[in-house]
Amino acid sequence: MNSSALPNLLAALSIPQEFSRFNKLTDEQILAQLFRWKNDVCANLTSLGDLLVTRHGIESLPVDEQADIAACVAAFDGPGEWIADGASSLALSILDPLTEPHIPSPVLIRILAHHLKPAFAANPHPRLNLQTGRKLHQPADTQDAYEGQVWKTRVGTGNVLGWCLRNIEASTYESVWHLILPPVMTFLDDFEASYKLRGVQLVSDLISRVPPELLKRTGVDGLLFTSLSGTFNHLRDPLTPDLIRTAVPTTLELIDLTTPPSPAPLPPTAALSSPDRNMIKSASSRVNPVTRYEHLSTLLGSCLIGTVFLYAYADPEAILAATDMLPPVLTHIGIGAVRWLKALIPQLTHVLLPSAVPSPTPPHDVDLRLKVSSLRALCTCIETCAPRMYLWKCNIIDAIGRAWAGAMDIEHASSLALEYKALLRMTCVKLAEACPSIIQEEYQQLLTFDSILFNGLVGNSCSTTSDT
Repeated sequence: MNSSALPNLLAALSIPQEFSRFNKLTDEQILAQLFRWKNDVCANLTSLGDLLVTRHGIESLPVDEQADIAACVAAFDGPGEWIADGASSLALSILDPLTEPHIPSPVLIRILAHHLKPAFAANPHPRLNLQTGRKLHQPADTQDAYEGQVWKTRVGTGNVLGWCLRNIEASTYESVWHLILPPVMTFLDDFEASYKLRGVQLVSDLISRVPPELLKRTGVDGLLFTSLSGTFNHLRDPLTPDLIRTAVPTTLELIDLTTPPSPAPLPPTAALSSPDRNMIKSASSRVNPVTRYEHLSTLLGSCLIGTVFLYAYADPEAILAATDMLPPVLTHIGIGAVRWLKALIPQLTHVLLPSAVPSPTPPHDVDLRLKVSSLRALCTCIETCAPRMYLWKCNIIDAIGRAWAGAMDIEHASSLALEYKALLRMTCVKLAEACPSIIQEEYQQLLTFDSILFNGLVGNSCSTTSDT
């Protein structure tokens, strides 16, 4: 191989800028050129791998060449219209020697400083000190952060950054914090949903390895939480459901990392020695349950209930996504969720009620999926807020009874329809566990009204009680 072989291969693997607006392209000639380039990607990656074998592996090359190769190839490790089938596995086979166990610090710094930083230099984030990576107390007086956006023409930048975040050593974060955070926040706070979604994914990669003390000390924990909360405002986009499903678990990960759950109750300290008391006091002072509850309350009350459920009611896919995300949020907040029962119970039970005008056709898939999702969330709500369910048992059993009667009209025995009926029964079981009196009162009333219809719904609960 001659000396130009490596530069030629890297040039051939350079992603055309037109992929940045691929979904908006209508020029058939440009599309044909992009598809031809895409079809050659796997062959070029294979040739690059073969070349590296003749040069004793990527790790034997100079640092600048290692960084150049990694910055080029890592663009194929992740999502993107430019990634051909099989390209990701070929890219990882080239990159794996650099990630055993972590990216060498000189290579990482060169990628971040020479390949990523210049792309974002024209659009500095207004809430960050670019020299330290710390949060600014006041937004910087800069030009419009959305003007120009040269970084969007550097296709694959998000994948390169994600690869770095997933393979960086935790102890290295301190030295490269000012290089990592600006591009992550630029993605996260972008006005386009596709880039914002990629930003949420990058935050998930970031917090999976970053030391929590670094987030707190630089004030970035609050900055990330605020930006993640803002993703729920994108309600008029086809990517809204994906944003919700990605932002909720990422926000929960951030909350768990920066404000972990309070430990078990501490033993009385009277009988402990002074050093032991100081150690227990020090350990307990690091956990701030108030901040944790406030963040969880914002996620549930402001983001999901106060934004998605309130303003995206006409978008069933967005409502479905938000409902799917309720169980983990309710599990995190626990009994504190009773504060929102006045919003949650009507939201989750109204979906179950049959339409006022019966439809001659089977329910749409999204409608049935939303019912199933609502029942899952309702079961979690009953479990976590059991002490308050006596106030809502009549509302719930009324909706469940009507839903059960409507479910008898579903003739197609799909797996989703079977799960729907099973969850209706499970909800009655959960409700009986939270409010035992309902078995002898409301459930018996259902059986008295129509034992043939409702025996399949509550019959087992009533028979179990009578047997005992």
